[in-house]
Amino acid sequence: MGSPYEKKYIELTDEDRAKVVETYHNWQQVGDENTYENIPEFCYSAGYDEVAEKGFTLVPSRYIAFVNRDENIDFDTKMKSLQSELQDLLVQEEKSKEELLGVFKELGYEIKL
Repeated sequence: MGSPYEKKYIELTDEDRAKVVETYHNWQQVGDENTYENIPEFCYSAGYDEVAEKGFTLVPSRYIAFVNRDENIDFDTKMKSLQSELQDLLVQEEKSKEELLGVFKELGYEIKL
């Protein structure tokens, strides 16, 4: 949920805020089992006994299931993709370097490396 801004922040969109409000209101309704459902990484309805069992702490990570996205990454595939991207960048860098050195040489200011 949300739209990233700056490097490490996420801002909820109007649709995201509407989803949170709707979920909260559905959870408060009598007969909420028809309108509310627990959603991993979003919401969880804990009963009194469960909260008591956890020492009455309300830290979300004690109740909401979080998915470790790092475990779902195929390391070999990801590294091959990164390797290919880096190779392309290095080829482009070399080409740009040759062009730049050629321009300086044409201007009479050859750079020798």
